[in-house]
Amino acid sequence: MGDEMIIHYDVDKINALLEDFYKATGVNIVLLKPDFSYVAGREHRENNTYCHLIQTSNTGAKSCKYSDELLLRECRDSKKMQMCKCPGGLWVVAKPLLYHDAIVGYIVFGEMKDDSGFSGQRDYIESLGLDVSLMEQHYAEITPFEAEKIKSIARVAGMLAKYIIMENMLKLDYDKNLDKAVTFINENLTEDLSIEMITQHIHVSKSVLYKKFRGNFDCTISEYINARRIEKAADLLLKSDLSIEEISKKTGFTSASYFSKTFKKMKGVSPLQYKKQS
Repeated sequence: MGDEMIIHYDVDKINALLEDFYKATGVNIVLLKPDFSYVAGREHRENNTYCHLIQTSNTGAKSCKYSDELLLRECRDSKKMQMCKCPGGLWVVAKPLLYHDAIVGYIVFGEMKDDSGFSGQRDYIESLGLDVSLMEQHYAEITPFEAEKIKSIARVAGMLAKYIIMENMLKLDYDKNLDKAVTFINENLTEDLSIEMITQHIHVSKSVLYKKFRGNFDCTISEYINARRIEKAADLLLKSDLSIEEISKKTGFTSASYFSKTFKKMKGVSPLQYKKQS
């Protein structure tokens, strides 16, 4: 799609639909935006004491976050449904919502327990400093799913994703000026980008551009630029052997130290920790 997508979500209808999915399957489900931010649904750790306690550990929370992000990146890159086992040993599934081959969101559901048992999680739980016996009890409380049932639920979620599109629960608008600005930013991330450079390129005033970014991305232009740079850096950390210095240059940061500081602010860990954890 040539023009920048502006997606409007009917949150009430989507929440009602996802709640019906939860009631029918017992599996929590959410809808995320293309940038992985939350739109609607029941967070998959919401009514799960086992996962909730893992989240109380700083290391556990980070591990869950990395696992979710890697799953979503694989889903984004393949444009296909992806499944993974989280660090706690539960299955999570992500399904992209496609409109004319463009991703307009993600359905993510889990966490589902298979019949592999708790023993494989003992070392991980112990490393988090949690009470292993107590966690085993909470793990036992989670309803188990056979592999075929997990696949069936995944197929239902795939149909649900299509239904959201067909019933216009997502409405798409296009803004040529916003598209020009975003394209210019993405093509010039290594440059010393300024608001003046962008406005001169697309022939739109600063106030108009500020309004477009705030209204459609809920951030300032500078925040958007940094977010795009960090996302590109995260990809490079996962897919290359470049040094932190080289990655900082390839993503337009003035220094490796500023890059590392910005990365940690956005991702919660340093670039090296991110690469190691992933």
